[in-house]
Amino acid sequence: MRAWIMVSAKRSSLDVGKLIRDDLNFNAIEVLGPFDVVVRADVKSPQDLWENYISLINSLPLVGSCTTFLSIFEKTKPIDQKPSAFILIDAAQSEHIEIQDEIFRMKEVQKVDIVLGTYDIIAEVTANSIPDLFQVVRRVMNVSKNILRTVTMVAFSAK
Repeated sequence: MRAWIMVSAKRSSLDVGKLIRDDLNFNAIEVLGPFDVVVRADVKSPQDLWENYISLINSLPLVGSCTTFLSIFEKTKPIDQKPSAFILIDAAQSEHIEIQDEIFRMKEVQKVDIVLGTYDIIAEVTANSIPDLFQVVRRVMNVSKNILRTVTMVAFSAK
């Protein structure tokens, strides 16, 4: 099962992302948005998630809090190293699978998961440039009239 761990920093998100990568060896991606860092984790159980990810992340001195979303339906394409964003989607009841399928058909979509938590769907998208990325985000937002609201977090390289 995939878990999406959204980390809020006490201070600079660059410091938190670097700390998570260096100290814990997790793939931490800094983002601009309501959270500072995104960590994707493939786990066997909620206990595995807690013991091997969340408790370790929470133990770091610069971490303010973690918000976790568990994926219940996952779709993944090969990861692309282009500008990317995470789109958190709130959708109307009973439309989740249809929306996931529509979004996954877009070539720029790398991952789209139906999740448990405050949002219903998390999509990871890429594009050739930042202006193209914003076009992709708009297209995702307009996939269905049953998308009630979205929050987009643009990822940036820590290099």
